[in-house]
This record gives sequence, structure tokens and C-alpha cells, in this order.
Amino acid sequence: MKSSSKWKKATAKAGYSAKTVMYIMLGAFILTSVLNTMGREKASQSHVFITLKQQPLGQVFLGILVLGLACYASWRWLQIFITDKSTDDSFFIYMINKVFFFVSGAFYFIAAYAGGKTLLALKSSSSSQGSGKKVSEFLMQYEWGLVLVAAIGFCILIFAIVQFKHTYTTDFLEKFSLPALSQRIEKSVTVTGRLGYTARGVVYSLVGSFFILAAFLSNPSEAGGLQKALETLMQQPFGPYLIAAVGAGFIMFGLYCALEAKYRKID
Repeated sequence: MKSSSKWKKATAKAGYSAKTVMYIMLGAFILTSVLNTMGREKASQSHVFITLKQQPLGQVFLGILVLGLACYASWRWLQIFITDKSTDDSFFIYMINKVFFFVSGAFYFIAAYAGGKTLLALKSSSSSQGSGKKVSEFLMQYEWGLVLVAAIGFCILIFAIVQFKHTYTTDFLEKFSLPALSQRIEKSVTVTGRLGYTARGVVYSLVGSFFILAAFLSNPSEAGGLQKALETLMQQPFGPYLIAAVGAGFIMFGLYCALEAKYRKID
């Protein structure tokens, strides 16, 4: 039992450490894109992998990141089986949490797969906007494709609402053993968590809206991911400041993941 617990903790900590690297690098690229308009397309997951690979010992570091992302995906899927139903939760909420663990695991497994392709120098999609468009194009070939694309959009919007809920209620603090934390660490967790979840909520709100619009207009090119979200923010009043805020928020979420890796309750 003790060795099993150690294995769970090691898997979870490796996963949260990998998220730290990915989100901090994404945030840095987003902030850089504010200074260099032509570089905005670089604020993507694939560019994180490419940039990391180009550094000294880059292949080693990228391999570690890919392994960490795979560990996080495994941890999420493991939570499906080890998380018990809370007495305060209904059966519906309990099942929704199970679905969330599965989808979250799938998302980071796909990220690990994309990083592995970059590590092995295989061709991969270089744009999060393009990947969203490809998903829509693929689904719209089928009779229920529009419904599925709209459903994906609504699910992403629900996920965005959950991010804002975390920001407002700070319920993410329940993941930590607060009595064991110093006041400074607890404040760091609160600040980085709130800012990070807010930034994620903004981006996921836009991405979900893109998928719903693509279904409504029967036009897969309307769908998109992070890159299109940044382009949409740039078109708004004070666009560069909005993008800078999202970039800073992503860095804050990366730091929050680092705090999770060190202090989160795994059991």
C-alpha cells in the first residue's frame, strides 16, 4: 500500500511539474507576441516543444517534458478509479467529475503525443487554430457533425465557467493541506491560482464560442484554439493589454502548478 502511494505521488508530481514548464513557456511566448506582432503565431503548444528541443540538451529536456505530460494524463485517468464520492455531491456531479478526469487526461495525452512527434522529428500541426479547424472539418463530414461540434463548444464553455468558479470561490485551496502551509505559501497559491484560472477561463470561453459559431454557420474555419483566441483579443479595444494579461495569467498558472507539484495533497 505504501509503495502504491509513493508511485501515485511520483506520477502526480511529475505531471504537475510538466504543466509548470508548458504554461510558463506558453505565457512567455504570449507576452513576447505583444512586442512582436508577427510572432503571435508562436504562442502555441507546438512552439513550446520546438523551442525546448532547440536548446542545449533540448532533446533530453523535451523527452522529460513529454514523460511528465504522459504522467499527468495517467494521473488524471487514475483519479477516475481512486476518487470517492463526496457526501456533499450528487451522483450527477460525481459522474461529471469522472468525465472531466477522462477528458483532462485525454487532452494531456494528446499533448504528450504531439511532443513525442516533435522529439522524433515527425510532422505535426503547427497551429492550435488549425487543429480546431481540422476537428470541425472532420466531424462535419458526418450527419450529426454539426451537433457534435456544437456539443464540443458547449463542453468547453462549461469548462471555462468552472475556471471562473475556481477564481471566485478559491475552492482549489481544498487541494492543499492549509495548516501545513506558511501564510506566504498559502497567499502565493491563492494569487497564482486565481490569476491562472482567470486566464484559462478567458481563453476557453473564446475557444468554446468559436466551435459553437462554426456549428451555427456550418463553417469549420470559424473554429480555432489559442492562436485564434489571441487574434480575437488583439482586435478588441486595448487588445495588446488583454493579450499581455492572458500571457501573465498563463505564467501565474504555471507557477500555481509548481506549487501543486510541491504542496498538493495527493492521497
